[in-house]
Amino acid sequence: MKTIRDPIHGQIRLEETILKIIDTPQFQRLRRIKQLGFANLVYPGANHTRFEHSLGVMHIASKLTDNLEIVVAALLHDIGHPPFSHSSERIVKKYLRYEHEDVKRIIDGELKDVLKEYGFSLNKISKHIRFNPIISGEIDTDRMDYLVRDSYYTGVAYGVFDVERLIDKTYFDGKRLIIESGGLKAAESLLISRYMMYPTVYYHHVCRIARKMYEKALEFLINEGFDAKNLLHMDDFDVVSLMRNSNCAKEMIELIDSRKLFKRAIYVGRDRVDLKEITRINEERIEEEIAGEVGIEAKYVIVDVQPIEEVKEFNALVDVDGELVKLEEVSPLIKALKLAEMENWRLGVYTKREYVEKVGKIASKLLNLDKIPKQKTLDEIS
Repeated sequence: MKTIRDPIHGQIRLEETILKIIDTPQFQRLRRIKQLGFANLVYPGANHTRFEHSLGVMHIASKLTDNLEIVVAALLHDIGHPPFSHSSERIVKKYLRYEHEDVKRIIDGELKDVLKEYGFSLNKISKHIRFNPIISGEIDTDRMDYLVRDSYYTGVAYGVFDVERLIDKTYFDGKRLIIESGGLKAAESLLISRYMMYPTVYYHHVCRIARKMYEKALEFLINEGFDAKNLLHMDDFDVVSLMRNSNCAKEMIELIDSRKLFKRAIYVGRDRVDLKEITRINEERIEEEIAGEVGIEAKYVIVDVQPIEEVKEFNALVDVDGELVKLEEVSPLIKALKLAEMENWRLGVYTKREYVEKVGKIASKLLNLDKIPKQKTLDEIS
């Protein structure tokens, strides 16, 4: 038994099986994958990695179950993340039809041998990561850790909630993760934290711009002949080094390195667009059309239709006097948050500073944004 000192959870105890898994090269790779991608361009302290987050999720899972297989799955839930975490996700999904939960495609070598040595089934580990409510549920150990951890390292107080109370007032009945009525306020606080953290950190416009520029650089690499399969075994340093030595991706990664990022030519909320229509557009085609009309290369235009996130937490179960009720049904606050959630959505068009005005005018016309609202939102103004 060894102990790790964690800034979020304090003492994390590691038994022999867990230590063997952690010491494999495949797990150690997570030390070199940033948890929040390019968020350190906004919040300089956001240099934490998938490694410590995985330890935190494992620690919380161990408080909710004695099943070692589930605890191991919690530890390995992010083992499949490519470089810069979610920043590479769209590209690997596009070219490999791969999502980071597909751990059977990534677990190999020494890690696979250790799991086999201790009698763990890769199929069962994979199923736990995808479907076990402790790891992938409405209010799960993943969310319990990343909100407080990301808040701590960014210095943004919005992600703070009483995680210890929530853990203490949550139980696993073998099939579902259930919140006791005494944990209702802690659960509400988690949802408020999530609601605040998305526009402030995860979807901050600078984070989105850097992420989309990085995606373009990855596409350039792949079009140059780079095999996207390699991303599954690379870390942040590997891919940045590759880009710096690439003919096509070099300019984009150098702009990110020097923080000379694209600027917002368009940045609007759902009140300015037909949401059903805008979420169906081909971003690359629109980028080419905008660039063609402006008279610049398409690589200098980025159209960013933010995904509409499913908020599973609203369906979390609360034990109210022996009756299981959905969180949104027992909490008026959560009902209000559900209505407010979509207000965080944004459509962005980004380009180099010198092209902002021209790109903005053309993009506004092509995307039917000419109808300006009477009052801009505070986010658009800032």
